Amino acid sequence: MDGDPVTGEPSAPITYTDAFSQLFPQYMVMGMSYDEYWNGHAILTKYYREAYDLRNHNDEWDRWRRGAYFYDALLRVAPVMRAAFGKGKVEPGKYPEEPWPLTEKEAKEREIRRERENTERFIKRLEAESERNLKKLNEAKKEARGDGRD
Repeated sequence: MDGDPVTGEPSAPITYTDAFSQLFPQYMVMGMSYDEYWNGHAILTKYYREAYDLRNHNDEWDRWRRGAYFYDALLRVAPVMRAAFGKGKVEPGKYPEEPWPLTEKEAKEREIRRERENTERFIKRLEAESERNLKKLNEAKKEARGDGRD
């Protein structure tokens, strides 16, 4: 049932030139130049289309992430706003120290880094406690000798 719906006559097949002419504005939107489209290698259209889709995908994730940050900020401020109309003082939630990870790899790297930082802080606390205990032990030894020598 292809063809003109009024006359019932079959429509003429579309030529390659017509098909390429119809698609050209879409590739211009994707950033392809006139020369690249008409005179460049045909594979460029595939790469421009893939890049365009990837850019749109990344833009959508960026919009989603902005909304998520805004939503997170609202949740952190909500207790303060609620307290403004009631009694008592409420502190807002803490602002994130760094952006949210975008990939599983980033999330794992961040977790490993935080574990390493926690371990380093724990070791420093142990070393400081050890130094204090050693100092107390030396002072106790001095007092026990009663002569004030080291």
